[in-house]
Parts: sequence; C-alpha cells; structure tokens
Amino acid sequence: MSQQPIASNQQTGGEPPPADESTLPTFWEVAVALPVPGTFTYRDPRPGGRIVSGTQVVVPFGGRTVTGFVLGPAVASGTRFKPRDIEAVVPGTPAFDEQMMGLARWAAEYYQAPLGELLRAGLPQGERAEAVRQVRLTAAGERAARDPGGGSPQIALDGVGASAPVWDPLLRLLVESGGEVPWRLIARRLAGRGGPTATAAAAAAHIGRLEAAGLVEVGDEVRDRRAPPTRRFVAAAASDVVSAAVLPARARARRAVLEKVRAAPADEGLAVDVLTASERAQLRALTNAGLVRVEQRPIPLSKAGADDQVGAPAARVGAKAGECPPTPTAGQAHAIREIIEALGKGYATFLLQGVTGSGKTEVYLRVIAEARAAGRGALVLVPEIALTPQLAGRFRARFGDDVAVLHSALPPRERLAAWRRLRLGEVGIALGARSAVFAPVRELGVLVVDEEHDPSFKQEEGVRYHGRDMAVMRAQRAGAVAVLGSATPSLESRRNAELGRFRHLLLPERATPRTLPPVEIVDLRRHPPGPDGLLSTPLAEAVAANLAAGQQTILFLNRRGFSTVVLCRACGLVVRCAHCAVSMTYHRGRDRLVCHYCGTQESVPALCPACRLPKLERLGMGTERVEALIRGQFPDARVARLDRDTAGASAAGAPERGGHLNEVLRAMNAGEIDILVGTQMVTKGHDFGGVTLVGVLQPDQAMHLPDFRASERVFQLLEQVAGRAGRGDRPGRVIVQTYNPEHPAIVAVRTHDYEGFVRAELEARAELGYPPFTRMVVLRLDGPDEARVRADARAAADAAVSVGGTRVRLRGPAEAPIPRVRGRSRFQVWLASVERAPLAAAARAGSAVKLGPDVRLVVDVDPQSTL
Repeated sequence: MSQQPIASNQQTGGEPPPADESTLPTFWEVAVALPVPGTFTYRDPRPGGRIVSGTQVVVPFGGRTVTGFVLGPAVASGTRFKPRDIEAVVPGTPAFDEQMMGLARWAAEYYQAPLGELLRAGLPQGERAEAVRQVRLTAAGERAARDPGGGSPQIALDGVGASAPVWDPLLRLLVESGGEVPWRLIARRLAGRGGPTATAAAAAAHIGRLEAAGLVEVGDEVRDRRAPPTRRFVAAAASDVVSAAVLPARARARRAVLEKVRAAPADEGLAVDVLTASERAQLRALTNAGLVRVEQRPIPLSKAGADDQVGAPAARVGAKAGECPPTPTAGQAHAIREIIEALGKGYATFLLQGVTGSGKTEVYLRVIAEARAAGRGALVLVPEIALTPQLAGRFRARFGDDVAVLHSALPPRERLAAWRRLRLGEVGIALGARSAVFAPVRELGVLVVDEEHDPSFKQEEGVRYHGRDMAVMRAQRAGAVAVLGSATPSLESRRNAELGRFRHLLLPERATPRTLPPVEIVDLRRHPPGPDGLLSTPLAEAVAANLAAGQQTILFLNRRGFSTVVLCRACGLVVRCAHCAVSMTYHRGRDRLVCHYCGTQESVPALCPACRLPKLERLGMGTERVEALIRGQFPDARVARLDRDTAGASAAGAPERGGHLNEVLRAMNAGEIDILVGTQMVTKGHDFGGVTLVGVLQPDQAMHLPDFRASERVFQLLEQVAGRAGRGDRPGRVIVQTYNPEHPAIVAVRTHDYEGFVRAELEARAELGYPPFTRMVVLRLDGPDEARVRADARAAADAAVSVGGTRVRLRGPAEAPIPRVRGRSRFQVWLASVERAPLAAAARAGSAVKLGPDVRLVVDVDPQSTL
C-alpha cells in the first residue's frame, strides 16, 4: 500500500549548516527502509546534533513510524513541506561506512532501486533496526475472543473466503500470542483462508473492520538492532524427583530427553539447537511439568558462529589451519604471480578461466594468503554456499578461524555474529553467497567471485542487483583486486576481457595428471530409451559396467519431482495450477501435485476434473522418478538423490538445516553411494574423486526455452556436470543423451570447445543486438486484471519510447512467457540500447507511469531471464 510522505523529497543532499549555528536544529537526508523512490529531509530536534553517515534512525513517514539511514546533511530551505523530526537515533556503530554508502548510492542509481530498501537488504537480521507494524488486542477484543456468546459483535471475513459471519479466529490467535501479533503474520493467516486469490488489500480491510469495531489497535514498534546474539539453553530443574503422575512410564521419549538434559553440565545446560526436532517437541511438556527450564543467553562474539556457521560436518573434516598447500602447476603459478603483483597497486579485475579441476581454488587461497600477510581482508562469493561445504572446508583448513561464513541457511544469530566479527576485525575473510557482497570486511584487498557465470548471482526479488557486478564495483571503490573465476565464463565477462577491461588468465589443464573426460553423444532417435523412457542402451550398459567396477556414477536431470505432467488420456486435459499458467508437477514422496512457481499443493484427483473419467496418467520425468527407476533397474546399487526437495531436509537424527545434503556429500566422498541422481545442485563446486561416469539424461527442453541465453546456459551446465567425472585417480567418461545432437551447445560440449562455442554465440548475439553488445532493461508488470496490466504496459512502453527516442530499441509490450503466476497476469516491456544514459532515462520514464489498482511494475536492469 503506497503512502505519501509528509517529509520533503530530497533527491540530493545540500550543504551542512554553518558551524556557528551549533545551537540550532540540523537537517539530514534520510533514505527510508521502504520500497519508495527518492530520499527525504528530516530535522534533528537536538540542538547542534550531529549524525554520522550510515547511521540508522527512526522517523515518521506518512501515518507510520519507520527506520531509515542517514546519508548526510541536507538543507531545509526551499522545501514545500516543513521537515518532520527524527524520533530516535539508533545507538552504536553506523551500519555502513562511507565506502559502502557510496557503493549503495551507485547501485541504487544503476539498478533504479530505492536506496533505503537496498541498504536494508545489506544488513543481516538483528543488525538492522526494524519497524514492525503490530496488531494488538484491546480489552473489548479480548472479551470477544474469550466469550463469543457474551453479546460481542460478529465479524464477517468478507473477501477472504468466509461465506457467512463467523466468530473471528484471529482474536483467539491474538489471545494465544499474548495479545500482539505482527501485521504480516495476520495478513498471511487471512490470505491463507482464500488461497493466493485473496489479496493483501482484502486482508488489510478485514483488520480495518476489527479496528473500527474497537477489537484491535494497530501501531508501529521499532526493535533495536543492538541486542547481542543469543542461544537457547535447557537445564534440569532443581528437584531430582520425578513423579509418575507428572511423567508417566509410557512417556519414554520424554524421559530420554530429560536424561539427556540432566547429563549436561549443571552450570551450562544443554543447547536446544543440538536436539533433534522430535526431542525439541518434548521440551514444552517437560517445561510445563516444571522438570526443566529454558532460557536465552547472550553469546560472546568470539564464540558465536565459530563452531557451527557452515552447518555442514563434511566441511569441517580435516579442517586444520596451516595444512601444507600443494605445489602449484605452471598455469597456477603464473596466475598467482600476476594477481599478487597487482595487490597494493590499486584496482584491477582478472578473469580466471580454468577448466574444471584446474585448481582455481588454490589460486584463490594463495592470493588471499598474500593479502592477509599484508594486513588486508578478503571476500569470496560463491553461487550457493550451502552447496559448497568442501570450499568452506578448504578455506578453514588453510586459514582456520580467520574465516566467517555468511549465508541465508545460517540461524540469524550465527549470521549476525559472523557479520559483527568481520566489522570488528576479529576475522579477515568472508565467504558467502550473493548478499555477502555487503559484508563489512576491513581493508579489503581481494574480492573473489567463484563460478562467476552462475545465474544465482542475480537477485530476482526486491532490489534486482547482480552480485558479480556489485563485487567488481566494490573492488574498484576499495582499490582492491577482483578475481572472477569460471570454467565457462559468461559472455559478458569474456567480452570485457576481449576489450581489455578485465585481465584474462588461463588454466588450460587440470591440476591432476588426469585430462578432461571424453564426451559421448547418444542420439536418442537412433538409440531410443528403454520401455521406462529413461536410459538408452549405451548409457544403461555404461552404468552397469561402472557398478561392476566399483566406481561411482552421477545421473543428471535438471527437473525435480516425479512426473512433470498429469494428463487425461480421455480428453487431453493437463492438470494446471489454478493460479499460474503452468502444469502441476507430481511429487510422489508427498503424494501431492505441486506448482513450482507459487508453491500451491493439491491432492491428486481420482477423476479427470473435465470429463470425470479415471484416465489421469503421470507423464514426464523428474529426479524423483529417475531415482525410483534406477533403484528398480539396479537393485544392488546404493542410490541417492540430491535436489531442492532433499537438500533442505534433515537427515535422521540431524538437527541442523540441510542435514540430508550434508549426509549425501559425506557419503559420496566416503564411497558409500554408487549412483547419485540430481539436478544442477550436483554440478556446483563438488569434487568427488570416485566419480568416473556422468550421464546427462534430457537436456533438450532447456535448449528451446524462449531465452536468448538458453544455449549459453545449456553449454555451461553440461560442461560443469561433465567436469565432475574423472577428478580422482581413475579416468572419467561422460554420456549425453539427446534428440538434438547437432545443437551448438551439444557439439561444443563433445570436445569441451568453449572457445568455439563463444565465437559462434558472440557472432549471433552481435547480429541480433543482444548483450554483451547492447545493454538491456525490462519493465515487468503484473496484476490481477489482465486488461489493466496490458494497458499499463502499453503506457509504460509509450513513455519509454518518448524519452529514449531512436537510441532505444523497444520490444513489447508482450505477455511474459509464463503469462500468469500467483493469480496475477504478467506483461513485459523490453528496452535495449548501446548507450547507458538514454536507456536508463527511458526506463525511468516507463516506470513513472500511473498504474491501475493493484498493478505492480518492477525495473530489471541487466535481466538474466526472459521468463
């Protein structure tokens, strides 16, 4: 819901007040932590007050109280509105230093994003002050919730799924929650009654009715960021007597947990997060019985996050600081020498292109060691830190506790502790995913982006920045060296190297004596798969031979689930998501139909919804089905699966998030798995020495996506998964099954011909006017009314063209390839130009049009996907 600020809109800061006016109030430019454009002028009511840039403040905004970031002094004169007062200055060290504030200003301008929202995204939970809109129960509301028959009014849930007035269950929810619940939680509960079609506006309207009836009140609560990280501990109560009435004999699980708690040191207790989920479920009953007590305790920064940041036991095996590094190859030595020579000489960016297994990580480690010896910090970005525990393990093995790991899978307290240790200088190396580009590394000397080509570096929600490009800009502003590493560099980075913007370094051979594995292409038109539609004869025979030899196999299919389509054989109906223009995927483990775009889950109908005949069949292939078929075809093989459905699951007895992922990685490295079935998760950063065969099952679908980057993505993915074979003592082999053996990506993968693929692809991109030869911005619009979204997209396109003129090429407006997601119609306006300035101006004009009710417009600069 947009709100008009009462504070004046101040696009640029002014000069500070004269020094001799120290007894007068001062004025400051503030970026509020909301998705609103511009910055705003606020008054500091303290006489002669001074606020450091980057400090968080609490300010009024419209009818709300919100948090924001001070950008610098502002001039109050000449504004249309009287600036409002800053309500509070959040104490402590500023959230960002001047260098990071400059980077944020650049990013907000380049990505046409709200500066306050970007700054907020750069802080971990707990470090940023939070303005939370709360819904509180009034005395009348409490009476209505506890005694619905006592004459209190009934509240109809209009617009959110109720067909008749009911006693409002949210009043009871408020009672159960202590009388106060965040607005966002209540809105989700209301929307959940009607599914994705229930709008946020309908939920807000219902809360408004409760407020008008005097049953609730709505207000803002600002939560300070300075609370130290804490951890929950449980300890046994003083009494050693357990009565049978309180803890009956049949409560064996509860007794076992109690014994575990009593076995812990009396003065320390037992950390709750080391208990399994089933054990934690017993704590409430034990607490209510007075047998244990649970309390939150602050954790010293020197300990918080140091023991369990990675959350991956496999990553800590052998992780001893000071291990003797291997002798570098000639190619590694040359790369190390070139990068080290650049250290201390100012900004430089290197594109380190090395075939899979060429030892790029060793180059990173050597360069970072040199930087640390010189007293400078390092930042390492990887596509998905949860998928690369081996990389974290190698860094810990070389640098010990000088490494802080930052990623979203960490508990908030651990991420906060790691962030603060970096800021204090207790550690000098940050290792993390995309958002770690904001990490407060002191005296930054080296910034590494591993697998720089990976699309995961592009943020697709909120502020849509590209982590790789932000990293290069941060290195430039810090006078640091940036190293972009990949076996298959993106065409943008490769073009920058050709133009001399990046210095190109090559690692053409593997660090081990083994060469790259040969790739065999199986034409499925000549060698069709067997009756189950899975393995061709050549691949089936290769898997069987590999099993007989006691060697490991990876089978790669980049689609999860059991069946990708549920179709009626009688009438041809495909079961689709009610809210998205996509088919539902059947997941056998859950026995549910799942939409991979909005998350809707449904039971599988017994009859066709259209013709009411029992003719529904589950077609198509996902990793879940591949796993089942492989277990049936090779019953003696030890088979495991690694995809999004399994990676987040906990292994039996493992309390940490992602326990199954860690167990699979450990078992693969230990040789306890014969065949690993997986999606692209098996391609990223894993070094399995026992894998000698990789089978690629169905790459064809990805080749024909309506995306100009489709060929590049397919080549990169296949080359990366092929590189998993033959990394140990035995040679590897790769078999790719396809109906399109003549496709350029397949032809190039066959001989690992990156150079040939790049030449052909760049030539095609230049001819068609696609990046990296042009810059692109896409305006993405969505809303519940298709006609309204179409009209707004047309208006945005017209406005963009009127400003960009002939220097900006327009494509659209057109429906998105997936025209409806979460009940909202989607349209796109594509803008392209060889010049940045007219393109940015056209995008700003297009995004400034007045939109219809509940229509959203997002500006996506340098888009990485057309979908």
